[in-house]
Amino acid sequence: RMRALESARAALAPLEREIVSTEKLVEADEKEAVKLEAQHAQADERYRADAAALPDLNTVENQLRDLQERENQLRVQVGMAKQQVEVLKSLRSRQKAFNAQRDAATRQIAQLKMLERAFGKDGVPALLIEQALPEIETQANEILDRLSAGAMSVRFATQRDYRDKHRDDKKETLDILISDSAGTREYEMFSGGEAFRVNFAIRLALSRVLSQRAGARLQTLVIDEGFGSQDADGRQRLIEAINLVSPDFAKILVITHLEELKDAFPARIEVEKTLQGSTVKVVAP
Repeated sequence: RMRALESARAALAPLEREIVSTEKLVEADEKEAVKLEAQHAQADERYRADAAALPDLNTVENQLRDLQERENQLRVQVGMAKQQVEVLKSLRSRQKAFNAQRDAATRQIAQLKMLERAFGKDGVPALLIEQALPEIETQANEILDRLSAGAMSVRFATQRDYRDKHRDDKKETLDILISDSAGTREYEMFSGGEAFRVNFAIRLALSRVLSQRAGARLQTLVIDEGFGSQDADGRQRLIEAINLVSPDFAKILVITHLEELKDAFPARIEVEKTLQGSTVKVVAP
């Protein structure tokens, strides 16, 4: 029995050592489990905190859609802006062309204004008239002297005073001043017969001067009436004046209804009105 007991004790000793070792392992595992539980609790707490800090998925998706829509809108705006840039480039090119046209037109307008001034009433025509007036005046007075037996003469005035007495400059004009035994008066102050003589003298003088300046002979002079405003002496002087200037013209036609003038010229065309109509007869020497 003693041997059996000793044998049992000998067999029990390893088991006891194993139990002690196992208990130590269990104690170590329990400590590890406690540690892991603490770490798990900390991790779970961090997860919950992080999860709470994360945005809501629906909100984020909505924000993403909004951003995508905004991106699309901006892309459309960029496309429109590029089109506008191209339009602006085209407009700049057209503006440059228009500016060039405007500058050319401005230069042309300046040139035309210069020509307008040059050929206006105060320009070249006025200068030409002013240069020709003395010659016209001389010719007119030569003819008028014959028409009025030396009683009348004309003078051309190209300047007159302004009505404003405060102005020192002169007004450009062309006044016909006629002198006779009663003094110097304006054209409107003379009777019809006297005015006709002046008209006739000035027109003939103007025709002469134009003919001389053109270097060509005037072919035809037509005088339509006017003789009726003259007395017998005046008509005779008109006829003399016509004969005086006849070398300057290839043909002179005098139209009149006065019977006493029929024989004043070498040839005539007589027009007679009948019941059947007008008849024409040429009377030549």
